[in-house]
Amino acid sequence: MLSKKFDFEISTKSTDQNNLGSAEIKITILSKQKNNKIQTIDIKSEFILKSESFKNCSNNKSYLKTVNSLIKVYDYDFGDFIIADFNFDDKEDLAIKREEGGNGGPLYNFYVQTENQKFILNDMLSKEMESFPYFFDTKNKILRINKRIDSVKYQIVTYEYFPKNRIWKIKSKNEYIN
Repeated sequence: MLSKKFDFEISTKSTDQNNLGSAEIKITILSKQKNNKIQTIDIKSEFILKSESFKNCSNNKSYLKTVNSLIKVYDYDFGDFIIADFNFDDKEDLAIKREEGGNGGPLYNFYVQTENQKFILNDMLSKEMESFPYFFDTKNKILRINKRIDSVKYQIVTYEYFPKNRIWKIKSKNEYIN
């Protein structure tokens, strides 16, 4: 029920005998109308999951209708598997939790949908931004995250998207003490 166009099969497998975190995540993307396989995304992580991540589908979310408003969550955890439009092209994109994170919350891999309905990893969002944005500004093509720097300092980072060049740039960084 997350997507209008796709169905998803999600499986995880612990690669750690003690089940302390290492895991393999497999996301199979299916066409909703024809029920044929479009793509499989495999993520291997050494630091990923609490035992509850990806076990309960209630933590899979869609933020397609939450644009231009603040998203409020507990402990920076926006979900395990998320549908949203990260590059403002009116296509469903994906965020997949790759690490539980520490006090700063989970880290995500971000996949943007191409013209042929494939999902490709966006390196800048996945390696630079990493955290899920709490604010989407569709008019100005802005994503905003709040990330913890240390035990008392936080940083709000605003990313701006330039669709012509398909690039992201940091628009601003502001630190504050909580």
